[in-house]
Amino acid sequence: MPAVRWPLLVLAAAAASAAPASAEGGAAGAAAPPTFPPAPPGSWQWVPLPGTKCMDGSETGVWLKYGPAGAADTQLGVYLSGGGACFNLETCLTASHTAKPGAPGSGGIFNGTRADNPFRNSSWIVVPYCTGDVHIGDRTALFNLELRHFHGAPNLRAIMTRAVATFRETKVFVATGESAGGFGAISAYNLMRSYWHPGVRGVMLDDSGPVIDDVALAPCLQALWRRTWDLNGTLPPRCPCISAAGGLSAIWNFTKSRWPSDTFGLISSLKDSTISTFFAYGELDCHDPLIPVGYDKLAGGLKRLSRGVPVYMISGSEHTHTGGKAEFYTKTSGGVSLLSWVSALVQGKTPPSVSPPAER
Repeated sequence: MPAVRWPLLVLAAAAASAAPASAEGGAAGAAAPPTFPPAPPGSWQWVPLPGTKCMDGSETGVWLKYGPAGAADTQLGVYLSGGGACFNLETCLTASHTAKPGAPGSGGIFNGTRADNPFRNSSWIVVPYCTGDVHIGDRTALFNLELRHFHGAPNLRAIMTRAVATFRETKVFVATGESAGGFGAISAYNLMRSYWHPGVRGVMLDDSGPVIDDVALAPCLQALWRRTWDLNGTLPPRCPCISAAGGLSAIWNFTKSRWPSDTFGLISSLKDSTISTFFAYGELDCHDPLIPVGYDKLAGGLKRLSRGVPVYMISGSEHTHTGGKAEFYTKTSGGVSLLSWVSALVQGKTPPSVSPPAER
């Protein structure tokens, strides 16, 4: 947000707080929606958010960076951080739980100086991951002998309320994330997108959070996630993705149909080792092996999804490719650079799916 507009923001907020109720209703003198504080463009600032919760009940917040002066209000990116998931004893022990991680830095998609970065003029809200529920849960329960707050969805609602009140001139809204944040980007896209006027163009970029079909993502594992995090209560109403067990991958077609002018894409390695480990918990009908191994269905699930959703498939087992990574600018697959593929999405185009030549 340009520095010259700070006084206007403060005055506007004060005037809104003091204004009488409009004809649409509401109590006279009702408080204006909260906004994010002003700051110099291009630098990260930590903003604590009262009412947010991590798994342990502690408060969290967001890392915020305003874009360049004159461009900050045109494109806003919300980045959902990754870091595992909490759905059994082993995964809960390793899931990210830091309420205030370090600042995101200036690598990968956060680089504000490279002319070829489609996000160079974006303002950014980076959401830490400390809820263990891929940012979409809404359940407090005693789980594995600890009281856990799966509070991802309420946290996002608090963040989006401030975002729309602060970035009033947004033309393009980008929801993205890596790993658990990639799962959240598509699963919570309807929640986040619904805060914005239909005239705002949306972009959803999922990096390494593949929500794929029941052949590749065991229904028993999906059922475990639904029960643990109350996914059915936070997924969009009337979505076929709501069920007792499988069918989560229906979120793709439902979301694309609901927001036909928006663009959607998934990036994933065909043998992503991290995702393969997590999905292996669905092997043997979720009999929870102590060491999850033997999963080999990811490539097939990605290829089937790519028939209806743009998927950028990469050979090998590397996990995540955008965030703060330099390879965002150098990676190629099937003769197509990752940078050009993502740039097309951000420009409102629907790029074709991409796969390495040996996998076609």
